[in-house]
Amino acid sequence: MAAKGKGVEGRDTRTTTETVSPDEKIARLLGILATKDIEQVNERVTLLRAVGFSVSEVASLLGITENNVRVATHHGRKRHRGRKAARPNKN
Repeated sequence: MAAKGKGVEGRDTRTTTETVSPDEKIARLLGILATKDIEQVNERVTLLRAVGFSVSEVASLLGITENNVRVATHHGRKRHRGRKAARPNKN
């Protein structure tokens, strides 16, 4: 039976028998390293989604639900649209 518990930053630390390829391990590590200094979860989600991680991958990396990732992605897009509209024309 898997041990249950919460580790660093609330991540699920249960042991699994999931087999992960070396490429997947590298991608996960790069994702964690790229976002380690970002405090806001929404910003982390936006960055990871922008570089190609799927909703389920981001949820797994950050220890949050897939729905939370979808909501954060929506908020990131909405915030980005607001910034685009606020820029003055360079004509």
